[in-house]
Amino acid sequence: MVLTLLFGGISAEHEISLRSARAVREQLDPKKYDVRLLGITKGGGWLGAEDSARLLDGKEVGPCSHGPYLPEGTQVVFPVLHGPMGEDGTIQGWLELMNMPFVGSGCLGSALAMDKSVAKHVLRSANIPVLSWCDVSRASWQQNRGEVLDEVERERTYPCFVKPTCLGSSVGISRVEDRSQLHDALELAFKFGTDALVEPAVAKMREFEIAILDGEPPLVSLPGEIVMDGWYDYDSKYQTDDAKLVIEDDLLPPRLADGLRDLALHAFRVLRLSGLARVDFLMDKGTGRYVLNEVNTMPGFTSISMYPKLMEKTGIGFSELCDRLIDLAFVGRPDGESHGAKPQVKENEMVAG
Repeated sequence: MVLTLLFGGISAEHEISLRSARAVREQLDPKKYDVRLLGITKGGGWLGAEDSARLLDGKEVGPCSHGPYLPEGTQVVFPVLHGPMGEDGTIQGWLELMNMPFVGSGCLGSALAMDKSVAKHVLRSANIPVLSWCDVSRASWQQNRGEVLDEVERERTYPCFVKPTCLGSSVGISRVEDRSQLHDALELAFKFGTDALVEPAVAKMREFEIAILDGEPPLVSLPGEIVMDGWYDYDSKYQTDDAKLVIEDDLLPPRLADGLRDLALHAFRVLRLSGLARVDFLMDKGTGRYVLNEVNTMPGFTSISMYPKLMEKTGIGFSELCDRLIDLAFVGRPDGESHGAKPQVKENEMVAG
């Protein structure tokens, strides 16, 4: 099977995509897959085979003028892309237009889950508890910063977190203790998009993650708890090994663990997701009340990423996980979408757009 591994991209999560793609490449069985590498530069250029390999290996690449294309013979795409213009439905919609099978959620689900604020609105409408928040637009911020700060302070208390609405990997997120920090945090968030949200910093919080592998029936992992000092930021996710993932049968009372798993799958369906997802929850240590924090449609696949660790604990090793995700790319999706048969890109169809 000719598989195109798509990676890189223009988002701030470019480097994480490269790390994830390297890990996936190592796990793909060469007896099953003829892997074609397809890299996207930070500037948005689509690279040829040689430069794609150089990009994935961390080497410099030359200037590129390619637009979106797929290598000849491509039968399925594994888009290991994180963040805007990769995980947000843009690439997925393009692949759907070509009726090309690909790993992960479709255009609609990817777009819904990518925007943290929109996802909260949709989930709340389905009676799924989400962490409270307030929205801030860059337009209103530019018009009157003082008024925006006043409004946020009326709705939120300190400490709180400021986040770009359409970014992952904790990029652009700030913990805020006072008005001055709130100003700087919003300035930072708007460097990554047109909208931001402000959430409370939950005191005495426990953080749990659940991995979902689609199928009939879907496989939903046990909750895994993130244990570390401080908050789970970019460095602890990808630069250090400070964050520990604890996955034990008795980590939570069975009824509570099952409730989280059911809610994770419910959110997966409400957001019209397919293939895979990681669903994150926050729990108040004092009351035991929990809220859904966010849903990630293409979680990290690095050597220290939580999604493959959760799947491994569930009995699905990394290599088998990749196989099953690729198989799911050819299956009709729960929301009624289908990628159809296994098309191949012919030479005269390589360039699209």
